[in-house]
Amino acid sequence: MTDGGRVYGGRSEPERRADRRGRLLTAGLELFGTEGWSSATIERLCAAAGVATRSFYEEFSSREALLRAVYEDIMTGVVATVMPRIEAATGSVEERIRLGLSGYVGYLTEDPRRARVAHREVRAAGVLEQDRHAMILRFAELIATQTRLQSGPDGQILAVALAGAVTEVLVDWVAKPEPRPETAPLVDALVRLYVAAVTPLQA
Repeated sequence: MTDGGRVYGGRSEPERRADRRGRLLTAGLELFGTEGWSSATIERLCAAAGVATRSFYEEFSSREALLRAVYEDIMTGVVATVMPRIEAATGSVEERIRLGLSGYVGYLTEDPRRARVAHREVRAAGVLEQDRHAMILRFAELIATQTRLQSGPDGQILAVALAGAVTEVLVDWVAKPEPRPETAPLVDALVRLYVAAVTPLQA
């Protein structure tokens, strides 16, 4: 310990807090994503992360704040994974749609905890509905841009409807018992829906 108690074990206070926050995020993904919102109490989250309850509140104001942070991490991962694939695509609208949908569905379902948090537990928590809806609108905006939907209310409504279709398909997938079904048929069905919805508008 040196510098007035600011360094312990060779790590500064910001480094220790970053480590603690990371462990809480990991514990949140595990418990929210396997046992669910109602079972993931602060006490259990702290035990899984190996931190004291007092330390939890130094990082997050509430259990809802931790869930929000886990959700934001997941969606940041989606964007980082999917956007480069879409931006690099040079094929048809259908090919871009398939790239985007397969990337989105694939990222969330390769670790089913991500899909459960993003498409089940944020709803179960209730208080994060505004965050979830904001993400749907961002997804809808991306859909409208990549499929070149017409601007205006009609195009926005269609984009939101298509974004909602993906959400509900994944809600249903999360609800399936283990082992969950393969996701390739989900992507195929969504691609057919998207192409059917946007193709007439391309003419």
